[in-house]
Amino acid sequence: MTAVAGLSLQGLTVALGGRPVLYDVDLQVEAGEFVVLAGPSGSGKSTLLRAIAGLVPTGSGRIAAGGVDFDGLAPGQREVALVFQDHALLPHLSVAENLAFGLRARRVPRGEARRRAMDVAERLGLGGLLDRPAVQLSGGERQRVALGRAMLRDARLVLMDEPLSSLDAPLRARMRQEILELHRRQGWTTVYVTHDQAEALSMADRLGVLVHGRLQQFDHPQTLYAEPASTTVAAFLGNPAMQLLPARQSGGQTWLLGGEFPRGPSGTPPETLLAGVRAEQLHVSGSRWVPPIAGDWRVTGEIQRIEHLGDVQWLHVRVGDEAVIVRVEPDTLFANGAGVELGLAGDAVRWFDAATGLAL
Repeated sequence: MTAVAGLSLQGLTVALGGRPVLYDVDLQVEAGEFVVLAGPSGSGKSTLLRAIAGLVPTGSGRIAAGGVDFDGLAPGQREVALVFQDHALLPHLSVAENLAFGLRARRVPRGEARRRAMDVAERLGLGGLLDRPAVQLSGGERQRVALGRAMLRDARLVLMDEPLSSLDAPLRARMRQEILELHRRQGWTTVYVTHDQAEALSMADRLGVLVHGRLQQFDHPQTLYAEPASTTVAAFLGNPAMQLLPARQSGGQTWLLGGEFPRGPSGTPPETLLAGVRAEQLHVSGSRWVPPIAGDWRVTGEIQRIEHLGDVQWLHVRVGDEAVIVRVEPDTLFANGAGVELGLAGDAVRWFDAATGLAL
């Protein structure tokens, strides 16, 4: 198998049909790392993977893996395996034939290709399906065949383009774990694209958020969740997303939700701010789910709506002209229209410049 290699993108730009799609993307992926690129539809995620694989032309910049410059290399010379959303199986061929197809295309002898395909099929739990046509497979089985082809590719990099988006929720959750176990077992360097922020947070060693063709932030998932670099990242990650509440500076004081807040941003902040607050950082007086650092800043509001999701409740609370969401335990009864007192710690807020959207 080809030695595992990291990936380096420097100043990568791509235009399709004369329209810019990617702008000056810099990305460093360590060997053996599982990196996720997330973002809304149309943000350029799939185009970025295809540029790495050599399937779309690049305008400028450099792509390299393991010190090998990809510039001028045809797709087949890049030793990259691709796993697509639609699996790209040949429906009239059996599982064994689909697995061995790439090996046969590379002129591996038929017997050797069959033996290697059977070995991979056994490891993926497909041993009893070798002779079944691909058209008769379930979504999860097709996905495992696609992963098996990547295993047989002996690739330096594995690129996965929203491979689970067509599966139902329980199967998607199981396949996430299978993909991560396979990644670790094979020692791959993997770049995984998704629009599902929960998938991104749960799978990534490091996570990048791509919006409008620009890489907004690239770091550990916990860092992006707790310390988003911009309102764009804050609004994308989390369910519910980070709440962005208008605030202002006046006379050296910070005002939030109609009251004076005990701790504003450091330095010399602009007059108009946005306060980024997660639902779990707010707490309701009397709730058992109070953050370790709850703080003593208080504000009153009225419950407008209650979402009960079994293991958690989300209270939608109106505070003056603003609406906030608060996470509470599932077994305490709350009523629509009831008044509640909310608390928030002074250091729980992430501050942003309202004009630029950048974190302060």
